[in-house]
Amino acid sequence: MVTFFTILLFISMVLFTTILDCYYYDSNILDCFTRLFIFDPGLREWMVYLTFIFGILVAVIQDVRFKNNKGRGKGANGK
Repeated sequence: MVTFFTILLFISMVLFTTILDCYYYDSNILDCFTRLFIFDPGLREWMVYLTFIFGILVAVIQDVRFKNNKGRGKGANGK
């Protein structure tokens, strides 16, 4: 569930930024969307990508831990 919300938040931020850029620069949606993912040297975009990958990994680890703890809780109750 944590992974789902992380991906949902990322998609919503990308769409909001795309729409805002289209309005601000008077450009079409596809052009604004593709410019978000262009890797230009010197812009430090790798920090954004690295943070996103780190966030996804943490979300997956939390989901696995929640699932494992939920399974252990049933066994401890004797049910």
